[in-house]
Amino acid sequence: ANILDLKVSGKDTNGELAIFEQTSISQGRGTPLHIHPLQDEVFYVIEGEYYFNVGIEKYHLRVGDSIFMPRNVPHAWTQVSEKGKMTVIFQPAGKMEEFFVTMAGLKNEPTPDEISKIFIENEMRIVGPPLKIE
Repeated sequence: ANILDLKVSGKDTNGELAIFEQTSISQGRGTPLHIHPLQDEVFYVIEGEYYFNVGIEKYHLRVGDSIFMPRNVPHAWTQVSEKGKMTVIFQPAGKMEEFFVTMAGLKNEPTPDEISKIFIENEMRIVGPPLKIE
């Protein structure tokens, strides 16, 4: 689970930009490998440690590190530390706010098919499994 605090809404930027602060509370978990066909994404680590996969490269990120994920490049991340916090920037904003609201509103752990459908409805595509920490 993650706690998301919307800092800049796409509604305030004509859809050009969305910025979130994400507090991560699920050690050893993260996103499946996925693609944003219409958005670039930047993460900046404020607290904790994360493991990222971008294309064929893998990176360990700690406090003060940032990473850029260009649109159409498969990527995933996993929370390494017990707690973590990142700033997450999407350009353009796309449907990320709607995606996070949908995920937060789920009553039960979604099935892989349900997650895949939610990703597609919000302009993303799952292309592989979650990232294992190496």
